[in-house]
Amino acid sequence: MPKDQMRKWVPFGAAVRKHRTDLGLSLAGVGERLGVSGAMVGSIERATRVAKRHHVDKMEVLFATRGELLSFWRDTHLEGAVPEQLKSALSLERKATQIREYQSIIFPGVIQTASYARALVKARTPEATGDEVDEIVRARVVRLEALRARGVRLWFLADEVVLTRPVGSREVLIEQLAWVEELVKAGTIRFQAIPLDGAPGLCAPYRVVDLGPRRQALYLENAMGGEIVDTEKTVREAYDLFSAMQGEALSTRATLEVISKNKERWAA
Repeated sequence: MPKDQMRKWVPFGAAVRKHRTDLGLSLAGVGERLGVSGAMVGSIERATRVAKRHHVDKMEVLFATRGELLSFWRDTHLEGAVPEQLKSALSLERKATQIREYQSIIFPGVIQTASYARALVKARTPEATGDEVDEIVRARVVRLEALRARGVRLWFLADEVVLTRPVGSREVLIEQLAWVEELVKAGTIRFQAIPLDGAPGLCAPYRVVDLGPRRQALYLENAMGGEIVDTEKTVREAYDLFSAMQGEALSTRATLEVISKNKERWAA
């Protein structure tokens, strides 16, 4: 390994090299399009230099990676500050075409506001410094932007209690409810609540992730993080359970009505 090589940037550099060679481009050819020298592109590929954000934006256009390369760059920037359990979820999100997620206690991480996420991080990791909390929160809230840029379809189910439980403060919950309402109305996500008098999921939170034609994976959450499962039988059972919970859930319109009522209740 070169003396000045940055280990955590090696995978990103390899991805840049692959995209470049797949298109049959030279280092100088890519450099010309980025407005830098071919030598600098080579340094990025060897992980002896870190690409700037505006360079990555130009690579996105050149390589037509639909947000995947930018997401990879962001994740690498945050490596070390991101909890191990979140890294597994991020690895699936970078490849996802559709995500179906069920939550029983809190709002799904990918649609949490910064204030909501910060309250959770502080409660779960009280020993973390202010800077560490900020990095973890940032890693969580930028995920939605990356998924939206790639057109990933997002469908969430949550027990209705999630819409009523204050996290941090009532102001934080009101902001979170308003954000979900905005995302639903914009068509960015589908979100349905499972009513209190209905049959709850009776299981730990999980997500089924479509990774392309005829390929899915399951991410199971637990108290210490989570694990990825890709055995066909288990993934199918999780998918069927999600479908069953949809049958118990409120419609999108009814869910929005519940969200509106809860906002009014906590604002009173």
